[in-house]
Amino acid sequence: MNAKVSLSQLAYDKLEEMLVSLELKPGHIYSEKELTNIMGYGRTPLREALQKMSNIDLVEIIPRMGIKISEIILYRQLAILEARRPLDELIAKCAARRATDEQKEVLIAMAIEMEKATEDQNIKEYLRLDHMFDELLLEASRNIFLTRALDPLHIHCRRFWAQYQRYDDLNKTAVLHEKLMRAVANGDEFQSGKTANDLVDYLVEFVRKTLDIT
Repeated sequence: MNAKVSLSQLAYDKLEEMLVSLELKPGHIYSEKELTNIMGYGRTPLREALQKMSNIDLVEIIPRMGIKISEIILYRQLAILEARRPLDELIAKCAARRATDEQKEVLIAMAIEMEKATEDQNIKEYLRLDHMFDELLLEASRNIFLTRALDPLHIHCRRFWAQYQRYDDLNKTAVLHEKLMRAVANGDEFQSGKTANDLVDYLVEFVRKTLDIT
């Protein structure tokens, strides 16, 4: 049973990575066999991963046709951010209150690494750190219900960013992430909540700018 669960999780993680990186093209329909070959996992773990992604609207399983990768809809992103705002603020405050000393040390190190990735314009490293930061905040909050609510929204947002990153001010985004990392590491609940809101404000601005340009 443990091996099965582990394989299913690995398939899910790989599927998430390929969706976020746009390696699986939005709007494209793949057969189950194609995805099995692309991802290198068997039918059972793949089906379990696809079902989870279907539940959070990242893929659509179409009987007798295949698996359609959900399209990235600009206006929908604003609704996603609207849902994220109160959850992001709450999880930042919970993490500031409950993070362990070890987690706080990791956050400080992560802020330094993100600053370097931004200076080097290392997009791949920036995305890796952003994903790690999301996961660490969820873990530090010690609230499984918040985690379940936020995780799919973060996946949608990372995928949106991959599609429209050319319109983003990477330096501004990174500074806001770094401020949030340091606020949580300092155990400052008020500043953590405020910075989480500032970050969502910027993301809304980013989406609206994209809407005007495209």
